[in-house]
Amino acid sequence: MNFQRCFNTSEDTFPLPPHLRALYGPFGFPQPPEDRPYITSNFVMSLDGRASFRELEGRTGGHEISRSSEDRWLMDFLRAHHDAQLMGANTLREEPGKDVRGWDFGIDDDELRIYRRETLKLRPQTIIVVTALGNVDVSLPIFNSARVEPWLLTTENGETNLKSRLKAVGREGTIKIISVGSGKWLDLAAAVALLRQRHGIQTLLCEGGPTVYAELLQKRLIDEDFRTLSSQVLGLSTVPTIDRPSSYGGVSYEPETAPWFKLISLHYSLPYHVFFRLRYQGPRPGHGMK
Repeated sequence: MNFQRCFNTSEDTFPLPPHLRALYGPFGFPQPPEDRPYITSNFVMSLDGRASFRELEGRTGGHEISRSSEDRWLMDFLRAHHDAQLMGANTLREEPGKDVRGWDFGIDDDELRIYRRETLKLRPQTIIVVTALGNVDVSLPIFNSARVEPWLLTTENGETNLKSRLKAVGREGTIKIISVGSGKWLDLAAAVALLRQRHGIQTLLCEGGPTVYAELLQKRLIDEDFRTLSSQVLGLSTVPTIDRPSSYGGVSYEPETAPWFKLISLHYSLPYHVFFRLRYQGPRPGHGMK
């Protein structure tokens, strides 16, 4: 594997096997906040910052931008170290998978899967799908895979819809549903607090999409970003009504409020990929101004 370390100042809290430590360097997280999980994100993006060929049916997944075995391994590495993954329902719809039915988002690397289970002794790989209205196809692989444990995070109305869908296909009570609030929109701040306080989730990895990430960032709930930079340019969408989104979503800031991130580690894979680990620092009003 062509994965090289350039710089790494991470905490050293995980007992990596010696050959993985030699490859990646130390890896760890600070203590999570008391009231919510420590939240990171992982996306691949192009040189112009775009995260998806969204308008091209069947070609919307991040693997179309990455095309890297090293990036795929790093994704498994990150999944292995988190209690759970978080993703929006649109990500399920837009990631077609090899058979056009979608992925189960499980860890493919056998060594990392065993390491998670036997060394870290973490819960079964848990994937939490965010769906305010409960409009999710429960026949997708993620809900029928022995490799992962899917949860559904929704509102009270969404819970009613989901229970009806599951009952209709004879799967009532087979998927964990967590409801937060009774409004039309899901309050992610309240939701992640509930995941920590009632369900023991201490580390949470956001894997999309940009809309979910943007809300977490806007509410200052993102602690770290893992970013793969793929050295290609996507450009504008071929369909004017469907944007090719930025990996940072639709947020907007002024110079005084724009958040900064501190570089924690830097790896690369020649000749096309750079892997950043960045820790949220917040706005730096007036920094560097005379």
